Amino acid sequence: MPVSRKKYILVLVLSALCFLAALLIALRFSRGVGSDTVRLGEHPLRISEFMANNTAYPNPDGVFCDWVEIENNSDHPFNVSGYRLSDDITRARYAFPVGTVIPAGGRIVVWCTVDRTGPFYAPFSIRKQGGETLLLMNSANTVLDRVDTLRCPRNLSLIRLDDDSMTVSAAPTPGYPNDEAGYAAYLASTGQGVHTVRLSEIMSAEKLICGPAGLPWDWIEVENTGPESADLSGMHLSDKEGEGRYTFPEGTILPPGGYLVVWCSGEENPDGYAPFRLSKLGGETVILSDGTGTALDRVQLPYLMDDTTYARVGGEWIVSADPTPGYPNDEAGYAAWVASLGYGDVRVQFTEICPKNLTSLRDADGDYPDWIELRNFSDRAVSLEGWYLSDNPEKPARWRMPAVTLGAGERLVIFASGKDRVAGELHTDFSVSAGETLTLLTPIGVVADRVEIPGMAQDHSWARTDGEWAESAAPTPGE
Repeated sequence: MPVSRKKYILVLVLSALCFLAALLIALRFSRGVGSDTVRLGEHPLRISEFMANNTAYPNPDGVFCDWVEIENNSDHPFNVSGYRLSDDITRARYAFPVGTVIPAGGRIVVWCTVDRTGPFYAPFSIRKQGGETLLLMNSANTVLDRVDTLRCPRNLSLIRLDDDSMTVSAAPTPGYPNDEAGYAAYLASTGQGVHTVRLSEIMSAEKLICGPAGLPWDWIEVENTGPESADLSGMHLSDKEGEGRYTFPEGTILPPGGYLVVWCSGEENPDGYAPFRLSKLGGETVILSDGTGTALDRVQLPYLMDDTTYARVGGEWIVSADPTPGYPNDEAGYAAWVASLGYGDVRVQFTEICPKNLTSLRDADGDYPDWIELRNFSDRAVSLEGWYLSDNPEKPARWRMPAVTLGAGERLVIFASGKDRVAGELHTDFSVSAGETLTLLTPIGVVADRVEIPGMAQDHSWARTDGEWAESAAPTPGE
């Protein structure tokens, strides 16, 4: 065989060997995404929080987008240069820039949007419906941590608990610990939550408490927590990010420790009311901002039952059944608010009920319907306009009473006939039966009295004497 042909064959063999060696090296050191995985919890880096439906929390560039937070649980800084983040198990979508170090116990946030580019912008978004997998990998594509995403309600984040499970949080903390202190620190870093004026109570399911126009409007209360008067002139309230939908009038001064209620009429008007309403279903974010539009405080509302409020108590937001518009959110504040409306010393109560009336009292139609007797035990006259009677504890504001005034010690008989009349002889829109509970409700939603009706003989009544209830064989309506 000619020498030149032997050399040619030798070159082919050597080339084939080099190709096989390179292939082996590539298979060994360049594995695909997810080809190797660290056991959950074994690596100090983990995905600690993410948000997939963000319209309320801007990043340092003022962008509202999804985000993922990575936490370093170790006691030393961790260089993550070239480490990767992805929402796709087949490929790495984002790599941390060279020189990126997460401090010991620290966190770093990657902002996820296809609309921006930069060192800490990942070119993907997170599905708010959930069903994706977020992957954290090292530079060799070894999976260090993974999170299967869940449905993410608007402006709520999902945070990692100590047992590595995820839970929904109404207090997002991008870049800060997932606790109350971390939330406060995050708000402070963005200029929120540090102003002496803050949101303190919100009603989004108003049915009873009427505003200045006599209508049951939603309302927002702000509080001045500082030692000096605060000038609210030009500040804004809104239920939409970036829009100052209500502006506090010039000269609005809130004294130290003072409260101010803004009524939300839902209509443009010149009377100083906010031109928006709030949804009892929750999900909206109420924002307090300064004259430049910088947010000072914000809170996302939960679902609220009728006539309950979302109140700030001891630094935390809770659902409260005792509204205190214009007063502190505590028992003393509630008592002071009730007294301010004239109900502090009012005592109107049930005194007699006849659920099987045959002969004791006849109405103007010649019928003998059930009847209810009320008495004013107060030492002054009481207007019952806007009070309610109900036979259903779940709907205490069932039948609204007309403009009737009870003098001190006076009694009033109301027929429970179902005829629903508020002019002349009063008739409720319901009748009463044994086993039901009657409720007397003030216009501000305070239960003035409540009584359960037991079974009894026909033409007997359930009567109150010296505070004690007993069956009576001789009813005395109005006496």
